[in-house]
Amino acid sequence: MKAREFAWEALCAICLENTYSNLYLRKHLDSVEEADRSLATMIIYGTLQNARLCRYEWNDFVKRKPDDKIALLLDMSVYQLLFMEKIPSYAIINDAVELAKKKSHAKVGNMVNAILRNVMKQGKKEISGNFVEKLALETSHPEWIVQMWKAQYGEEICKNICFSNMETKPQSARVNTLKTTKEEVLKDPMFEEGKLAKYAVVYKGTSIASTTWYKEGKLAIQDEASQLVAEVLDPKPKESILDVCAAPGTKSMHIAQLMENKGELICGDIHEHRVKLMEESAQRLGVKIVNAKCMDATVLDGVKEDFDRVLCDVPCSGYGVLSRKSDIKYHMKSEDMDTLLPLQQSILQCASAKVKQGGILVYSTCTLNKKENEKQVAKFLKEHEDFILLEERTIFPFEYNSDGFYMAKMQRKG
Repeated sequence: MKAREFAWEALCAICLENTYSNLYLRKHLDSVEEADRSLATMIIYGTLQNARLCRYEWNDFVKRKPDDKIALLLDMSVYQLLFMEKIPSYAIINDAVELAKKKSHAKVGNMVNAILRNVMKQGKKEISGNFVEKLALETSHPEWIVQMWKAQYGEEICKNICFSNMETKPQSARVNTLKTTKEEVLKDPMFEEGKLAKYAVVYKGTSIASTTWYKEGKLAIQDEASQLVAEVLDPKPKESILDVCAAPGTKSMHIAQLMENKGELICGDIHEHRVKLMEESAQRLGVKIVNAKCMDATVLDGVKEDFDRVLCDVPCSGYGVLSRKSDIKYHMKSEDMDTLLPLQQSILQCASAKVKQGGILVYSTCTLNKKENEKQVAKFLKEHEDFILLEERTIFPFEYNSDGFYMAKMQRKG
């Protein structure tokens, strides 16, 4: 299959059927000729990243919006015309017209041809409006989230978040010190030292997963900000630790690494197939102390109540990882985050009961939203006077070219 036809089919599956982009590509990218796979991937992720802006560029040239699939064909063609300057315009337009005719009929092909030629003649449109309107459109974010970030963090941070979400983040990995050392990995010229986390390295190549380092279990693919969560938890060898929302187990394996494979580490997830992912990860990385279990983090039946440390890396809206997961940006709705708040409260409430006196509780998310972060922790502390806040930190994605993360470290008195 040719690159543009594949990209269109992929976008229809991702945008109209809610298929995850990474899973779709993993399953179907082999159907594209090897030489075209990079182009297809670039079109898919570039279109998702710039979805609102691409539609803004062609929307004025139609009296009535075309059906959803043709609209996506126009989106991805406009992305190529305006953002992929090395590709000839005639090739982009010709392929779009032929695809429209093939999948629909000649009249639709003619319409696509007219719209794209108008976009080509016009060039990029000027964006007008107030701060929120312009920023939201320029960076293809919904206006409501730009307004929220502006209100919560101020204009400058809001602007930096939005533009950072448009950047391609470096490939980060965590050195697995159960099998090698950071110094040994850095002897490989394809790696350089990370900026944020103790065992972080940055890969200069295409795929960490294809390296011998990864295949031998000496590296775990993990963003630098994510690596800070286990560092904040600060686990020690021979301690007893609970990770209540652990799958796929990336942070759990880091915890085991910091424990030097000594002690007790219970890791839970509500889905059995995700528990198996943790077991597979432990085997690859040489982690021996992980006890992966299927459990409901809002109940935690049968789990003891005297852990030295407990981690709640709770389900969240994911607004800190939008540069890596453009699917979220495409589908996100303001009401989604509010449905998560009671679940996060329930998990934190339940997990806190498993912390022994003097023990540590860490709450973390990969989102940028004070309602899910600071306010959630403040509410918990108000209702649980036996816990005190030791530290809390928000990592913004523009600070270290990483994901956005929040983490709070609390201690039970006594």
